[in-house]
Amino acid sequence: MIPLLVDYAIPSAFTSDWDRAQLGLSPNLRRPLRFHGRIREHVLSVRLALQALGELIWSDDSWASTEEYLWGVLDPVVTVHRDRVFFEAFSQDQSAYGLVIIDRELFETEGEVECGTTNVDFTAWLWAALGEMRSSRDTWLRIEKPGLEVRTEGAGGRFEKKVELPEAWVRGFLQLQGAMALPGTRLTVRPVDLVAALRFLRFSHAKVSPRALRYVFEPGQPAALVLEPWEERIVLRGAEHGYDEPRTVRTWGRRRLRLLEPLLPYANKVDVFLKGRALPSFYAVELPGVTWVLGLTGWSAQRFSGTGSFDLLTPDAPVTPGVKERVLAVLRERQAASVEALAQAVGADKPDTSRALFHLCRAGMTIFDVQRREYRHRELFETPVDEERLFPPDLRRERANALLQEGRVKVESVTPRETRKLKSLHTPEGTVRREIIHRDQVVAGAVAEQSRVELVLNDEERLIFATCGCDFFLENILNQGPCEHMLALLTASAGARRDMATSAAVSPEAEALSKPPRATEEGGSGGAGEELDGEET
Repeated sequence: MIPLLVDYAIPSAFTSDWDRAQLGLSPNLRRPLRFHGRIREHVLSVRLALQALGELIWSDDSWASTEEYLWGVLDPVVTVHRDRVFFEAFSQDQSAYGLVIIDRELFETEGEVECGTTNVDFTAWLWAALGEMRSSRDTWLRIEKPGLEVRTEGAGGRFEKKVELPEAWVRGFLQLQGAMALPGTRLTVRPVDLVAALRFLRFSHAKVSPRALRYVFEPGQPAALVLEPWEERIVLRGAEHGYDEPRTVRTWGRRRLRLLEPLLPYANKVDVFLKGRALPSFYAVELPGVTWVLGLTGWSAQRFSGTGSFDLLTPDAPVTPGVKERVLAVLRERQAASVEALAQAVGADKPDTSRALFHLCRAGMTIFDVQRREYRHRELFETPVDEERLFPPDLRRERANALLQEGRVKVESVTPRETRKLKSLHTPEGTVRREIIHRDQVVAGAVAEQSRVELVLNDEERLIFATCGCDFFLENILNQGPCEHMLALLTASAGARRDMATSAAVSPEAEALSKPPRATEEGGSGGAGEELDGEET
């Protein structure tokens, strides 16, 4: 556990009368900053974005015992820069990240602005009170240590709160920064197309797998979004991608996309950032004057704090001594800069600068802006975390990286293995019958001295079976996780594992097999003719 002590002068509060409203956020006195400004325009955008952030903080899609959440909730992190004010939060179940970016041009500031980063008191009561924000009256945002003249009547006095953060939760928050900087595919989609997908999912409940989102790219055609298991295809009109060959990116965690639904009717556009199959994805909703970024894990049961497959994509070469410190000093002064600008400023090459920024992100000192493709200075904690403690060396992953770099991994075959079941699925138009295809991928290859390494992955990219001849596997089977040969083969075969349709129209043969046999003379029958949605056998 990592202890975090926050000290608030008073609780945060929202106050209003007939012509004026104020959202007063109480900062951590241990990390003070000051920002006081009137929201000149787009009050609705600010309200909707902060409400969606509160929904992310106080909602939870995971099953867990009460004891697992005794550590509490980390209050949002607020950073004030010369050009932006942004709020960050990480969900309780570690599956989603929210970032609210507000342009400073929206504000008419009063008094001196002190830039910096702090936590702010943000309760469920305050989240509910945000609904009282109206564009019909002057609305002020105040983040500062309150004096006697601004204390809210009945708000209460000074209080301290000690939060014991699990190391896994902190690791997940920091690991996210590395995931945001990974290369990938960027799409600009119309909000109405995402609304169509969310509305379909709202009225269509799939209680059985597969339950993923597939982004399909065909040369010369706009990208399309396919909802499993119905194979409902939504063309993302105007979403250009530039691929000259067919490609599919499969993502999970679609239930969390509901956080975007209240924002989409007011959005100008949505930028989607796909990092790859089963890797994190990011959705940047552009509202007037405000951008709301939602980060989702690769699949619904995977948390950022888990051992994600993107760990093998992170740089492992050492950073030249002194470069990381010089990069941090420049970012503290400029607040935001691109990799190229930082490399020029510190006199280092781009790869070395990128590695330094990666380690600064994992230490909670910087954040990556997926829209502007630049890094920003943001010190997450009062005392920097111990990176070596949170991210200890993983010898198996290091050896897997070495095997890949040395070219000692050979993928011999990737074979899909299908199991088909007839099911009834609910849709907005009624119940439809589909032949659900559960598809495992059987990967075989040779890695270094191991002539036969085999993996079996299910349709959610989970490793369900594996075999290798090395001593580590023979001694532990999979009780201690995969060996370095399996990790290397898993990464090398990523391009050969294809995502295909997860259901099909019922064929006449399947229809005939699904019909129950005639009743016997005793009046019995042979069994059910089909499986209903949600009834697994």
